[in-house]
Amino acid sequence: MRSKKELQTMIADGQLEDAAAAALAYAEAAGDVNTLNGLLALNSDLQLHRQVWLSGQISFEEFSRQAARNTQRLLDRVEALPNEPTARAAQSRMKEESFKWMVFYQFIVAKILVVGFVFFCWNVLAFTNEQALNTLNALLPGLILYGSIMFRELFRAGLDTSAPQRYVARRFRTFAWLIFSAYALVQVFIVTQKAMGDFSFTMMNLALLGVEAGMGRFVGELVEGVFKKSAG
Repeated sequence: MRSKKELQTMIADGQLEDAAAAALAYAEAAGDVNTLNGLLALNSDLQLHRQVWLSGQISFEEFSRQAARNTQRLLDRVEALPNEPTARAAQSRMKEESFKWMVFYQFIVAKILVVGFVFFCWNVLAFTNEQALNTLNALLPGLILYGSIMFRELFRAGLDTSAPQRYVARRFRTFAWLIFSAYALVQVFIVTQKAMGDFSFTMMNLALLGVEAGMGRFVGELVEGVFKKSAG
């Protein structure tokens, strides 16, 4: 069975129908129903396009434009295939849309946990009113800014169902989960140190701002590279 790299090479060489047939076999072996259905439709379009060209119903310019579109469609479908033609490899992936929602929820939950802990410390008088408000002013802008951008892009992506489905490997999902978990734990630790008297308020704010800056950079990359990618 052809590998994904071999399929991409065949497409680059212009062997669209052979590549489509090989991709169909690959998708069937992996049990990738979504990609399989898309390849079946594309295979029919390729055959129809070839028949129309051979019968002289379209010009060479029209043939070339459609061939370019079909080439890109086939590349997108091949890219959506799992890295190995096995059911396990297909099941280990996550749809890009699901990954975006997962990141959005993890981001919101991490922020709420930290903000909620600040409120808790405020209630037990570990913070004065001024200190609590200053701390919240450092934490809330990122939640509002990036949370609103993520939700807007998720809403836009939900309106477009024509694009081929893309998938995210498990290692990226694990990495995102670790980053958001570490963010919440480190922020809670910093606030706890202030509540216990080990950190001054100034030291706590500097530490929080440092973590917020790093987290902001990570979330900014996610927004630009993952959320806004499909909207462009």
